[in-house]
Amino acid sequence: MAITNAITDLVSSFFELFSSLFHTVYTIAHSFIAGILGLFNGFFIFIGDIFKGVFDVVGGVGRFLAGNIVILGVIAAAGYAYVRFVGQQTGRSGRPVANGVGKGLKTQ
Repeated sequence: MAITNAITDLVSSFFELFSSLFHTVYTIAHSFIAGILGLFNGFFIFIGDIFKGVFDVVGGVGRFLAGNIVILGVIAAAGYAYVRFVGQQTGRSGRPVANGVGKGLKTQ
């Protein structure tokens, strides 16, 4: 009986060895594939977060403009009035310069 037990143990050891080897190969392949898929998943999550952040910023600017439209309108009107007032003080009439008449051009 000792020889049959030894042969049985030897055969079961070979099966355990091959089982362990296949399990190791499977674990390595599974880990590699899971890592690659996780990388792609993380990339798409990253792109989604970027777009979400951009839309949040644009929405924040839009809410700011909508909330302060009266103040921004007053500031724009004051800037326009200032530019018009300064233009009148310096004597500019606002007419365009005639084509061909100016410094550096000879007239006959």
